[in-house]
Amino acid sequence: MTCRSTTNNTSLEIHTIMTIKSWRIITAEESWLFRAFVQTRFPAIQTPPFWKDAACALTSRSRAVDRLGVIGRFVILPETITRVGIQEETRQDNPTMGYRPPIDSYETWNGQSWADRKEVLAWGAGEKLLMRTKQSGKHHRDEWILFNDVDEPSSHDDILGLHLLQPEHGKENEVENVIFGRRQGDIRHIALSTSVASHEYKKTFQTEGLELNETDLMHGSNPILCAQFLQGSTALYHTSTDGEDVQPFAWIRPERSSRGRKAKLLSSSRIAVATMDAKDSLVVSRISPDGIFPEETIGISSQEVEDRLGDYTCQAISAIEPLNNHPLAGSPGDVFLAAWGDRKVRLHDLRSPRAYETTYEDPTDDNFIYSVRAFGHDRFLVGSGGNALIKLFDLRCTSYSYLEAQGARPKAPSNVPIAHNHGQYPSKDFNIFLSAQPPAIFNRHINSRRRRAYPYRGPIYSMSMPSPSSPTVYTGVAGGLIRLDFASTDDLTGPAKEWYDCNLNLGFDAEMKPADGSSFFTVAGYERPDQRDLSTTSKLRKQHSSWKFGLDDSRRDVVTGWDHRWEALEKPGAWRRQDG
Repeated sequence: MTCRSTTNNTSLEIHTIMTIKSWRIITAEESWLFRAFVQTRFPAIQTPPFWKDAACALTSRSRAVDRLGVIGRFVILPETITRVGIQEETRQDNPTMGYRPPIDSYETWNGQSWADRKEVLAWGAGEKLLMRTKQSGKHHRDEWILFNDVDEPSSHDDILGLHLLQPEHGKENEVENVIFGRRQGDIRHIALSTSVASHEYKKTFQTEGLELNETDLMHGSNPILCAQFLQGSTALYHTSTDGEDVQPFAWIRPERSSRGRKAKLLSSSRIAVATMDAKDSLVVSRISPDGIFPEETIGISSQEVEDRLGDYTCQAISAIEPLNNHPLAGSPGDVFLAAWGDRKVRLHDLRSPRAYETTYEDPTDDNFIYSVRAFGHDRFLVGSGGNALIKLFDLRCTSYSYLEAQGARPKAPSNVPIAHNHGQYPSKDFNIFLSAQPPAIFNRHINSRRRRAYPYRGPIYSMSMPSPSSPTVYTGVAGGLIRLDFASTDDLTGPAKEWYDCNLNLGFDAEMKPADGSSFFTVAGYERPDQRDLSTTSKLRKQHSSWKFGLDDSRRDVVTGWDHRWEALEKPGAWRRQDG
């Protein structure tokens, strides 16, 4: 009996060991497959090594963008927000418009699953700095801070630049490091503690008393801060410099005072400056320990543009966005987007002898462009200067190939993806209206600005995404923030609802209402016709307010390719084009 028992136990142990080994082999194989899928289908998007969840999250977002599954809501400050610094202030002027919020955000994974991550969002609300720290997963927490160090504020104290230093910069877990600059020229680095509600000044960046226009930050082992001043000068700082007073390590000064100049760090070693000059409209310079050296100049000499808008307006560049994490990119800073004064976004490639490679434009909206932001691995967003309009563009829908753009220069490896569409990618060139009426409690703690009692019709000043894999876009409008989440209705309410609740954590309750007090609204928008199509009239689409749909709705959505919540257009007549 003893021998038989030992034999049985040994057999059981061997079976268990082999089962565990088989499970490990299958798990490793599954991980390898999902990793290959993510890195092939979503190139250049860095994710933590939770490959199966990463594949689900990225596929879900890509599908939502294709189907225009978008959710809009106002970011509402909670009643229990923690105040740090000066508690009460006396306003020195009476601004008639809402503040223009600079935004920054990031998310980092700090656990054993995709759901375990921390998201930090910060923005400038006039003279105040607002920050939210949200931990998802097992150790859930949601903390808000309102910081102010000005007792008698005016519009000269408005925060015009704001940047979060991310975890790789040696931060403590419960402390967020923020660099922010005020219009008057005061640029500081502070540490805000979310646990004990305190602040500490770390550094002051010297500005020679110049008025600030905006700032930019290039992350890396030694982050570089770029300050663009109202008079046209540009200063560069090393943020990791020892000491409390930080002097610029380089200046870029115009020959004459020039308002409206734009500066953007393309990489840690390249900067692009829009000069406002007709001859050399955009100057790309190399940053080195020995100074700043011009590398390339770009001017637009299109007769069509000059006849329609004039030289000066054409040369005004309002936004620049590097594509360093995009499949098109080569070395950091090679490829970038620039919004020119003729209301077109041009793709520039410094490896090419041409001034620009391709043009993206909207034939239906002639407002100035305020912001441009890369989105995912194949799209970018444009914030219009009016009508509360966000524009979605597809980088793949172009005849540009950077393999051809290099001309006689050394060719890139043959396995590098190109930008040709060739009709294989479904695409909707779509404009989204954010012209909803803010709720009465919108920015309840910001009493220094006039509140709106009507739908917003103004510009989209700024945009921020917590990470390249995030489905969330924070947009800055006059007086506050609007949050857009790209997620399909059938994902959020379908059979896999629990996975999306846990891993995307968009903050909806069982009735698909925001659980954090943010204000939800229905979105409207329209498809942009091709710029060569002069006969098609764009029709406004609206979303359903309800999240409940039947089987017929699901079948219709499969055929038309639209998300559940978009209302169907009226049946076309003989004189109308067919539409879903």
